[in-house]
Amino acid sequence: MESKENAASRVNWDVVSDAKRREALNGIFVPRELTTDFVDAMQELRLGCKEGAEAMCLVIVGEKGVGKSAFLKIYAAENPRETIEEDNVVTITRPVVYVSFPPSPTLKGSAEVFLAALAGKSSMRGSRTALTQRIKELLVDLRTELVIADEFQHVREEGAKGKSAVADWLKDILKTTNVPFVLSGMPETVQIIEADDQLYSLCEEPVEITKYDWEDAASRKAWRAILAKIDMQMPFNERSNLAEEETAFNLFVCCDGNLRRLRALLKIAVCRAIRNKGKVVVWDDLAAGYHRLPKLVGVKGNPFDRNGLFK
Repeated sequence: MESKENAASRVNWDVVSDAKRREALNGIFVPRELTTDFVDAMQELRLGCKEGAEAMCLVIVGEKGVGKSAFLKIYAAENPRETIEEDNVVTITRPVVYVSFPPSPTLKGSAEVFLAALAGKSSMRGSRTALTQRIKELLVDLRTELVIADEFQHVREEGAKGKSAVADWLKDILKTTNVPFVLSGMPETVQIIEADDQLYSLCEEPVEITKYDWEDAASRKAWRAILAKIDMQMPFNERSNLAEEETAFNLFVCCDGNLRRLRALLKIAVCRAIRNKGKVVVWDDLAAGYHRLPKLVGVKGNPFDRNGLFK
């Protein structure tokens, strides 16, 4: 499959409408350096499921904005539902199911969200036990090979034994269906897993994704590599040199090494450049991007505002 960088570089963006260029911006995705390892691990879980091995959980934790959800959504989108015809019988399968859990005070609420991801909102009726049973049946019927449970720290049950209840609920689904899970969320996700020794034994060692660190040489190199790849995907015929050291450092300062802030800043900057008929993103565009973001403690002024446009 052709990379997005190569595909973007072959487009003559000067003849593309502004609307299409902004649309292309929404599709920019650059995987972190751990992505290949995660893909391999998920493929191994799925293969083990097919071969009858005991289902396990891959645990990915990290603070908001480090790139967990973006990668997992892409992986799920690349493994969509399939329609299989066997002996004139049509079967719909869901090899990978992605569920993002919003905050909920009860397991019943989380079960409703899970079931909606499998069968639509119209299915969200019944007791927690009934909902969970339907989840288990659908995972088997849809031949699901992997469930991605994102924002798993939001799955909870009120009371002193809340974490144990969540662990028991997940363990029940895991062992009944033998479908492996990816549990992704904030670092407190690990506390849920550790609440039950048996569930903990079914989980691989949690992997923490941290934000980038400019003081660390390897992390600084990775940050600049990410910027170079983003630059190649942006809807311009010329490169904006985002990975140039001073620009890369200022982007790091403005975003604190957080990919979510970086995406937000660059979206504003690129849209401004397109609106102003710019050939590339310049520092004034980046200054506009930072100006519209919540300011970070410890950052003085606007690192990109050399012309005093955003005082």
